[in-house]
Amino acid sequence: MERESLVWIGVSLIILYLVWKTVEPLISPIIFGLAMAYVFHPLHAKLTVRFNEKKSAILLTALMTIIATLLTIGVVLWLRDVTRYIYIYIDEFFQWLSGVSFPFGISETLKGLSQTIPEKLSAYLLNYTFSLPKFLLQAIIFLGIFYATLSNAQFLSKEMYNLLPKENRELGVLLIEKAKLTLSAILRTWLMLSVVKGIFLATGMIMFDISNVSGAIAAGVLCVVLELLPMIGGWILWLIGSFYLISSGDVVGGILFAVYGAIFISPVPDITVRPKLVAQGAKVNPIVAFIGIFGGIMSFGFKGIIIGPVSLGLLVTLLEEWKEQKRREIILGS
Repeated sequence: MERESLVWIGVSLIILYLVWKTVEPLISPIIFGLAMAYVFHPLHAKLTVRFNEKKSAILLTALMTIIATLLTIGVVLWLRDVTRYIYIYIDEFFQWLSGVSFPFGISETLKGLSQTIPEKLSAYLLNYTFSLPKFLLQAIIFLGIFYATLSNAQFLSKEMYNLLPKENRELGVLLIEKAKLTLSAILRTWLMLSVVKGIFLATGMIMFDISNVSGAIAAGVLCVVLELLPMIGGWILWLIGSFYLISSGDVVGGILFAVYGAIFISPVPDITVRPKLVAQGAKVNPIVAFIGIFGGIMSFGFKGIIIGPVSLGLLVTLLEEWKEQKRREIILGS
């Protein structure tokens, strides 16, 4: 009996290894397909009431296909140029940031980030710039996962809870709920709002003739990154753009761009929109989010923006549960 169990364990491990090697090249579109399905699930739930689950999933997948098509066109037309601008902007930003004196060894950490993140991001984007077929394949996988997840959302949710072991089931439920809350905070609150701000910044830079299309898109991408940093935000970029216009002699344009940036990028959205979104999501510690996002990017590439914060959120939950159990043992022992 023992030998039979060992054989089955060995077979299972081999199968798991083969499955992992099969999906490893496509893990990024799978993760982002699942994440975006989670983001769109509230809308999917509302559409399901009017239509049915399948039709709602088809409509949302069609919308996502349009977005993916526009992104693909952007890859063909602009990405090489955009990549160059992104690398320049991020490199200059980290050079400026490393010159600022921060306490508690933060300056040394920023110096390390200034060398690692631009290289990682540049390599990641160049990987798609020179491999359009790979990008198209991953886009198809992304859309397939997105549709399959939405069209089977109720079934997958039930199965996820059914697979939890009976022993320590409460801990399993707690971890699932924490992961959901972390995803809500990262994707629905920070990331989605940051993307909208990046779009407004890029549009404003084109409207006010501050940069060409490629430079504006690169600035929009950098705005998204800066909005994810605690105590820093996209206001730095509209402030720089405003100073650029004023120094160029366009005082009225500089003032108007500053007003535009304050209303659509920061701080007005942070005062009006962000608190409502945060109230619906998790109260994620900014330091945990910072380490999770950028540590995740450094370790796993762009998909680390999801893996990092979620894994750290789960670790915090496990530590809190362990502390709670210790506290109960002390109370029972006394």
